[in-house]
Amino acid sequence: MASKSSDVSPLRLPKTRKDIFMAKIALATMLLAAKNAEDAGQLSKAKTILSKAAKDYPKDPKPLLHLGRLLLRKGLKSEQVLPLLPRLLKLAPRSALAHELAAQTHCRLRNYDVALTHANKAVALAPKSADSLYVAATVNQFNSRHDEAIKLIKKALSIRPDHLPSKLLLTSSLNSTGDQIAAEKICREIFAEHPNNLHNLSIWNRTVKASVNDPIYQHIRTVLLPHVEANKHPSLRSVLLMLGKAENDIENYTQSFEYYRQAKTLETTRHDRKTNRGFVSGLISGTSRADFFGIDGHSSENPVLVVGMPRTGSTLLEQILSSHPEIGGIGEHSEIRNLAKSIGFRPGDGAGLSRIIRHLSSPKANELAELYLKRSEAIAPGKKRVVCKNLHNFELLGLFAKMFPKGRIIIALRDPMDNCVSCYLQPLTQFHSYTQDLTSLGEYYTDFRRLVAHWQKVIPNPTMEVSYEDVVADTEGMARKIIDFIGLDWDPACLKFQSNKAPVHTISVAQVRQPIYKTAVNRWKRYEEFLGPLKAELEHLYPDGFS
Repeated sequence: MASKSSDVSPLRLPKTRKDIFMAKIALATMLLAAKNAEDAGQLSKAKTILSKAAKDYPKDPKPLLHLGRLLLRKGLKSEQVLPLLPRLLKLAPRSALAHELAAQTHCRLRNYDVALTHANKAVALAPKSADSLYVAATVNQFNSRHDEAIKLIKKALSIRPDHLPSKLLLTSSLNSTGDQIAAEKICREIFAEHPNNLHNLSIWNRTVKASVNDPIYQHIRTVLLPHVEANKHPSLRSVLLMLGKAENDIENYTQSFEYYRQAKTLETTRHDRKTNRGFVSGLISGTSRADFFGIDGHSSENPVLVVGMPRTGSTLLEQILSSHPEIGGIGEHSEIRNLAKSIGFRPGDGAGLSRIIRHLSSPKANELAELYLKRSEAIAPGKKRVVCKNLHNFELLGLFAKMFPKGRIIIALRDPMDNCVSCYLQPLTQFHSYTQDLTSLGEYYTDFRRLVAHWQKVIPNPTMEVSYEDVVADTEGMARKIIDFIGLDWDPACLKFQSNKAPVHTISVAQVRQPIYKTAVNRWKRYEEFLGPLKAELEHLYPDGFS
């Protein structure tokens, strides 16, 4: 019989202290090389080194921690971190950094509930870590938990007072909750130390109505703009958009329009008119009333959608509604679009979405509805109605109808010319590529009205059109009609929307904290000399001519 020692493979012999020491030296050398590559801006090289280290030392969490941090914090793809997390959390379940990386990854991928769990774990493991507190504050902000975000970020700043990202996050959170005085104060403090920080300047731009003598406005116009123009800096578009808004604030309308026009020429994502028109036509031709006969979706009347084009007063509507004690607001939540993607929806494929709507079974529709209700309940618990104002849900009303045939839909409308000009004169994201030129904008608006009219004909849901002009002219009367439409009793709190502390994430944040004003009606006439292409697209909506 062979001895036990002869049965042991040499590969399984325990490592000597020297072997362990040399392995640690080798790993440390690789981590240092990765850091040097990162410091030199060679991110791909750093990623390659760390990936090899993670493979060579599979039981050590350090390569994975460094790799995850690199991928998340140096502008690389956060999707690449997701497959690393199970192994990392198994190797280092009590590492605050590991949970920070998990929280950041899931937050960027919009898995907000999972992100919040990891963020809370990171803080529990390292309650005095400014990094853990900052990450947790960020996740709470994305979860619309702004009071908690502010509490966490203030604690982080008490530990690390000069951390600029924390100051910026605090300013943004204060702005969203309506504390614009505090937000402006911090913006100006940051400006004194970092006058060219674009993130801070952008928050200031959204928070403050510019005046001609404001030192921040003067700095952007006389110092920052010439600098970025001379150096052809990528931030030129952002600077032009800020100045466009500022010039509009001080009533320099011609200059404002010119800044916006210049910014549009620098946009890299081009709008595809043909694809959008095909998407709308595919939905209209592919769905009919018969597709919604006898549907057995979820019976809940809890969800309320506010849909429409941007700049139609939808944020004001949400603030009026969410001031009611039985109504909660979840902002521009993307849950319906995420659910649509989970069952095969591809953006721009109207015919494909029509097929999904037609063939969606009742059990699947109810399953999707339960997921939606779970998410909205987490944000606005215990409310009889929960309002989502993701305006572009107008594209997905057929799917919403299959999920919630009793769910109410408010269609926010505004004078077409005013609506389109306001869209053009705003720093909207590249998702709104149709605002790049006046012709595309007018065509997109026409298709929006065409699709909404179709949905109103075919889906079973109660719908109500709400005109911005009507809300401005008779706020209480319209508010009463809307509350009645969604099936609740009137509450006078709806008229105290200016003091509503519900978070606001849109560029309308400053306006909804003020009393109703009427200066936005017929605003387009300030710019009429530039609007020929837009008029050509929208003249069919003005049978009596532009007045």
